[in-house]
Amino acid sequence: MKTTSTGAVGFPDPATLSTRLDLFLEQRGMNRDAVLKEADQGVGTPLLAVAAGSVLTGFGNPRSDLDLLVLVESERLTRFPIQSHEHGTLIDVSIRRAESVRRSAAELAEEPWPRFAGVTEAAWNHRRRALNTTSRLALGLPLVVSPPWDDWYEGLRGPWLASAVEQWWTVEAHRLAQAARWLLDVRPPAAAVRAREAVAAALNARATAEGELYFLAKWVGEKLKVLGDTRGTALLRDTLSSPSPSPEQLRHWLASVDLLLGDAAPLHSVLRWSTGIGTTALDDRTVVDRWRLRALEIPPRDLPPGDGDAVVWSGPLGALPPAELMSLFAHDMLWLGVADPAPEAAV
Repeated sequence: MKTTSTGAVGFPDPATLSTRLDLFLEQRGMNRDAVLKEADQGVGTPLLAVAAGSVLTGFGNPRSDLDLLVLVESERLTRFPIQSHEHGTLIDVSIRRAESVRRSAAELAEEPWPRFAGVTEAAWNHRRRALNTTSRLALGLPLVVSPPWDDWYEGLRGPWLASAVEQWWTVEAHRLAQAARWLLDVRPPAAAVRAREAVAAALNARATAEGELYFLAKWVGEKLKVLGDTRGTALLRDTLSSPSPSPEQLRHWLASVDLLLGDAAPLHSVLRWSTGIGTTALDDRTVVDRWRLRALEIPPRDLPPGDGDAVVWSGPLGALPPAELMSLFAHDMLWLGVADPAPEAAV
């Protein structure tokens, strides 16, 4: 992995971050006081305020906004950013409860992942959000920091975070590639979407391994450009410039994912219900509906209740579920996760 002058893996030094921020503000006739003013939104005293986002990472452009992540102790918070145009420049202020962010970062560093018990759609999305917030904080420039949050912040800038981000993209790429393979013969357009996402995730994993830790997937092209990865850039361009790829082209993209990532073992596919599922067992069939807006009939089968997180099916990555479950997956009734195998969870 690439190192900076500070010796940290993948983290730009504060002087570089300061230069990027000040140049961005100077071009817009602003100063840091204007940014600091936005940190206090009346929901609690900022314990940590970090300028972050593509501008600080070096990927910004003239239309970029500035992200400001603020940690406070308050129960009166939402996940929606507060957008400020007061200074003629969009500043996205994201305010988070400090203890919740600290706890999520600790989970990223300490808890084994991915495991069957934790592979649910809600937990998957929670980990993605936690990685996004934690990595953006770690790659940003602190403008306000109060003890003991200064020591906590320094602890974010370590190899453990790079490992967690790379692991996420690797596992996510395997998950998306598996979904694309299952959909290839039944829903080719959906398979193409998942295959493109799988390639982007695999390239993000490669970029992370080389030290580009910025989490947002849409910047993968810029990461590859910084790394001088011409082959990865060509693969990304191919996936983005092919509106109606042939099955052969999709298989080529998926083979490229395998080459980028290596062996997927010991990961297993884990199918759980998508959100909004209901099941009704009848004499000769089972009716599965989503949000009571659409339904699918399958042969009678012993299925878990639709309102829980029970595993509907699991098997080695690459194995095919029964035909009726494949039909449910193709109709977006089942959510696919991947996890390390656990004998007690197999069904």
